[in-house]
Amino acid sequence: WYQRRVRDGSSAVTSMIFDSSGRRLVTGGRDGLLRIWNYNNGQCLRTLKKGSTEEITCVIHVTVSKNKYIVCVGWDRRINVFTDTTDSIHHEQHVLPHWVDDERRGHTEDILAVTANSATNHLATSSYDGEIIIWSLVSGHIFCRLKAPPPDPMKPFDPMEGDAAVNKLVFLSARGITRRAATLVACGPAGYIHFWNIYKGGKVMSLFAPNTDGANLIAVNNNNTVLAAGDTAGNVKLYNISEYCTEGTERSPPPLLSHFRAHTSTIKCFEFVSGLGSGEFLLSGSDDWSVRLWTGKGHYIGTLGQATKWDIDDPDTYAHPRVPRDVLAVALPEPIDIPEKVRQFDTTESTKENKCDLHDVDLDMDYADQEGTRLRHVKHKPEPKTHEGPAVYHSLPCFELTDVPPSRPAPVIGSLDPLSILDAVEIESVASENSNLKPFTPKLGIRNSNIRRASPVTTKLKVLNGAPALKTNFK
Repeated sequence: WYQRRVRDGSSAVTSMIFDSSGRRLVTGGRDGLLRIWNYNNGQCLRTLKKGSTEEITCVIHVTVSKNKYIVCVGWDRRINVFTDTTDSIHHEQHVLPHWVDDERRGHTEDILAVTANSATNHLATSSYDGEIIIWSLVSGHIFCRLKAPPPDPMKPFDPMEGDAAVNKLVFLSARGITRRAATLVACGPAGYIHFWNIYKGGKVMSLFAPNTDGANLIAVNNNNTVLAAGDTAGNVKLYNISEYCTEGTERSPPPLLSHFRAHTSTIKCFEFVSGLGSGEFLLSGSDDWSVRLWTGKGHYIGTLGQATKWDIDDPDTYAHPRVPRDVLAVALPEPIDIPEKVRQFDTTESTKENKCDLHDVDLDMDYADQEGTRLRHVKHKPEPKTHEGPAVYHSLPCFELTDVPPSRPAPVIGSLDPLSILDAVEIESVASENSNLKPFTPKLGIRNSNIRRASPVTTKLKVLNGAPALKTNFK
């Protein structure tokens, strides 16, 4: 139903979240509108307008003192708050008045992420220039400002390349109100994961990079004991953060629980899922058009939409220890024939028509070739000029030539000018039998001073193109 709704004219979706009840879906699009959907039948219940058509990059659902709100941020650089109530009979709903500090001292660049801590009534937002602002949900005032310095002081951040951007924020709400531990985790700048203490003006308690490329997305489970970090190559690392940065600063990364490759492209979304079966699960989505489910230890369960079904309560139906086929193909240096035991997971008793192929996705939508949440600097960044390209002769037009034998007119025998009939006369020179004769210049009835003296020769002239032959003997 959702795919059909997008085809009917709605803009591409850039963010979504469930409400606290889990029965309604809130989506934000590139047209700057929020929509609340009935998850059961796909009906659009309400449309929320924030006053501008700038793209929405992130949306969350917040509960403050039994009052429910929907908060969204984006390219308009403002914090837009909507009341979530079912008493209104109007289909359209407008944004609440903006906070005073937001209008006067808010972000000066596009806001990329937002998160809330209901235990402390704090709201955190991050922007493209790397600035993190902690807000009070009760008053709307700024609590503190955070900005991480470059890892290398000799190499400052390049604003046009997006090195300073903070893509994701996560509050460690399970730690409660503590002034000694880190309660905010930020993904960025420069791909580093930062643990922040937001009290006393803010302090970085630890920072580390999962690999040389850095992380572009993070997620934390409900108990705040496991941190998942993903990169642009589809790799995932799970860390144990139960005791990390609880008593002071840390100089080393947290203990690594698992490391695996989940996708073949950039990971766009992470979500820990609990309440299904025993234990916790990790749901991941990527630019390779696949959504996969993993256990809390990083064991592969399956890909959503595959032909073989699994039972979340029966670990024997999981795909582990197998790995996704596309990940296996990318990891191998060259194509190989997959053994029959590995193929058994993808071959079932169902017909071939019922088997889901991730490549059979309809890409004719107006948003299929777009990257989702875009950055304004990347969109308007001028392309570098280049002088490379084809040479001049590559652009010349070419025409087919007809192979026609040349036709030459027969020469006029009346005037025996050797210089005028060289292309039509074949001259054969034969040495004279009498080599004792004195050299002389033959006279052909014409005067030619360019002919040098030579030995006595006998010259035979054969006129081409059917003309009569002419023989001249010089003695």
